[in-house]
This record gives sequence, C-alpha cells and structure tokens, in this order.
Amino acid sequence: MFLSELPFMNVLKNKWIKASSFVLLAALTLFSYGCGSGNPYIADDGANHSDAIQVVTDANFAGSVLGADKPVLVDFWATWCGPCLQMAPAVSQLADEYKDRAIVAKVDVDKNPDISKKYDISAIPTFIVFHQGEEVMRYTGSTTIKGLRSMLDKRLTASSKTEPTVTVD
Repeated sequence: MFLSELPFMNVLKNKWIKASSFVLLAALTLFSYGCGSGNPYIADDGANHSDAIQVVTDANFAGSVLGADKPVLVDFWATWCGPCLQMAPAVSQLADEYKDRAIVAKVDVDKNPDISKKYDISAIPTFIVFHQGEEVMRYTGSTTIKGLRSMLDKRLTASSKTEPTVTVD
C-alpha cells in the first residue's frame, strides 16, 4: 500500500492546501501593505523628493530634459518597484550634490507611458543621461550613489572638454 492511499492522507492534503493558502494570502497582504507604504520618496508625486529633483512627465519631457542646457540624469521608476524605492534616497542626494552642474529628473513610468515607450524602458529602475537633447549613457538596475556619480561625472568631464580652436588665416 502506498502512503498516498492511506485514508488520512486526503484530510492532510486538504488541510495543507487550506493552511498554505492562508499563509500565502497573509504574506501577500502584508507585503502589499508594506511595499512603499509610508515611503516619503513616493508620496504626492515626488513632493517629498529633494527640491533639486525635477518631476518630468510626457508633457514636459522635451523642454525639461531634451532642451536642458546641462546634462540631465533621468530616473525612470515606479511606486511599486522595490529597487526604485531603494535608489530614491541616493537619487535625491545626487540631485542636491549636482544641482549647479547637472539636472536630476524622475519619470514615473506608470503615469508617463509615452516617454517610457519612446526610450524603450523595459525594466526599472533605468537611469539615462541626456546631453544636448541626446541620450549619451544608460544603466538599468540598482546601483550605488557612486555609480550614479560616475555616470554624471563622465558626462560633465566630456562636456567640459572643448574642441580645439582652428584658426584660418
């Protein structure tokens, strides 16, 4: 006789299914409540971000990012994205550090699907550096503030180098 043929195994299976369903439901409920709950970086469409961060939308992307006179680091993110929420304090700190030399902006991909689609944002967080209206650098995934600094510093160094002046007599 196989163990599964014993009469009490059906009862245990049903109780196991009921118990595991309850545990799964409880875990999902707790996780969904805790994910982003009370996080100041996602409340009020960025109102609690650093004042140096620009909240960019489909409507103002061209003027705020492509028309900027200095490099722009754009953080493509979403309120439900755990890694995005982990990166938020670093992005805010970076915005404060670079406010005179570069622009740091955030785009909520759920609220701005057109610009997200245009730049082929298939995973978040995605960080793109724009300069003079062009994408010059991209990184997808979590990184450190050192990694974000490196992205901006590379662009700032490249843009500070001037082309040699050619004089024609």
